[in-house]
Amino acid sequence: MRQLAATSFAVLLAGAAGAASAQVGAAKEAGTPGTTRQQKEMKKGMEHVEKAVRVVHQMQATPEMRALLQRSKGVFVVPDYGTAALGIGARGGAGVLLVRNGETWGSPAFYNFGGVSIGAQAGAEAGAIAFVLNDQKAMNSFMQNNKFSLNADAGLTVVDWSKKGTGAAGWGNITAWSNTEGLFGGAAVGVDDVDYDEDETSGYYGRQVAARDVLGGKVTNPHAAELRQALASASSGKGASSTGSSATAGTKSGDKRTKDDERSR
Repeated sequence: MRQLAATSFAVLLAGAAGAASAQVGAAKEAGTPGTTRQQKEMKKGMEHVEKAVRVVHQMQATPEMRALLQRSKGVFVVPDYGTAALGIGARGGAGVLLVRNGETWGSPAFYNFGGVSIGAQAGAEAGAIAFVLNDQKAMNSFMQNNKFSLNADAGLTVVDWSKKGTGAAGWGNITAWSNTEGLFGGAAVGVDDVDYDEDETSGYYGRQVAARDVLGGKVTNPHAAELRQALASASSGKGASSTGSSATAGTKSGDKRTKDDERSR
């Protein structure tokens, strides 16, 4: 009897150990802090944010774009979009979304999407693309848990940046911008199968986080400070040149005060 009891106890211990091992393995696969997978997702997020900073600086060069960002609800920046991914039914892409709250911009959330359906001109090379969300209706699309689209079928008007000034088009719910002239060819623009990238977003913030938490300002990452500042500058109504002039003026003023102090000594 004792031997039977001991054997049963050993079997139970072995089963518990096996279950615990399986749980640990599953946790690692899901991206537990410190795992290789989470580190990889964190690196991806940091690279997307750093590239987005350069895109925002390009957008800032146009006064009209600064005015558009100043009245926007948010912006979805796609730093890289290759030629191979262009055209009707093309697949693949990744972007960073930030929400504007008055003079400040929130933390980035990461999204993947199926493709950009456009009538791209033959031979046009792709580059950076940004979608400025002009109203709450466009912003609400990103709050969805399931895949969604940014196009007429979803009840959204996406206006090509090159057509922004036409009275018929207006600003639309979303304004599509690109650093490649003529990329959209004046055709209707749409983004298909947009999906919140929970793995990359959670890797970037070091814990599981929902899209609503990020967009609601419940999480932060100091690494995003440069991107948030770039957007704040781009939507402040002040150009990069005026910022540079102010910095130069400040330096000259500081130099003058230093010389005056030296004389007084």
